[in-house]
Amino acid sequence: MHDPPLVTVGMPTCNRPELLKRSLGLIQAQSYPHLEIIVSDNASSDPRVSQLVLEAAAQDPRITFYRQDTNIGPSANFVFVLTKARGSFFMWAADDDEWHPSFIERLLDSLLSDSASGLAFCDFDVRYPDGSICDLYGSFTQAYAEFLCVDGPSRISAYVLQAPERGKANLIYGLFRREALVVDEVVRYFHSKAWGADMLFICDVLSRWSFSLVPDKLYTVGIPFSPPPPAAAVPPSSPAENQHRRRCRLAISHLRYFATYLLIMARAPGSDPGSTAKMMLRLLPVVVRWLREDFTIR
Repeated sequence: MHDPPLVTVGMPTCNRPELLKRSLGLIQAQSYPHLEIIVSDNASSDPRVSQLVLEAAAQDPRITFYRQDTNIGPSANFVFVLTKARGSFFMWAADDDEWHPSFIERLLDSLLSDSASGLAFCDFDVRYPDGSICDLYGSFTQAYAEFLCVDGPSRISAYVLQAPERGKANLIYGLFRREALVVDEVVRYFHSKAWGADMLFICDVLSRWSFSLVPDKLYTVGIPFSPPPPAAAVPPSSPAENQHRRRCRLAISHLRYFATYLLIMARAPGSDPGSTAKMMLRLLPVVVRWLREDFTIR
């Protein structure tokens, strides 16, 4: 009889004790008990962060607490919790999100049933800071089903060509097979400060591993803004020179974003020059549209 696999949950946090208390409690309450919970406090100025995690750790030996001496930035803190992981499976947990009690168990079952799958995720709700559910997005199941391709090049094409607003960046909060997370690659993407680095990272994982989808809503992601008022005020325009610089920076960042997708395709297992050229042609109208929008923003 094999021992059940250890799942590591990495929770970076900073100065949000109330939200952290709720989210940490939901991870502790997961139906799958074989967890290693790593909380890394990014030098919070609020002493309640350390206090509540230390109190929780005293009652739950699955919790390990680290406190950074100085603020190392959110990306470095994300990488830090991964470097401390001992589990065969790993997930990042944001300190303002919520999980159904069976979230880890259901996603783990899907990974265990397919050894080629490196990432599992589910449908989810989007919540405003006031607790109300944002109904602008509906279900994400149909969008994520597009990534259930057998070969890496097909998964890359489906991921790259899907619009970001369909929620593809949220796959970063799924459950990963530990072998799918090459620390050097994670560091390269997370520290690049590139626009869309989280999506580029996910695409890189999907280039090498299959994707598993649990169609039920087992997760709720928080968004940091409230519902827009009926008539939002239009902010004053910045000077023309500053606008031009901002537009140029944005356009360059988007060009790098799309170029990185092409590099991922070029080096993906099973890919060939024809696959990269085909995706480049399909991307071209998307790139042109994005650049037009970049240079027409107010």
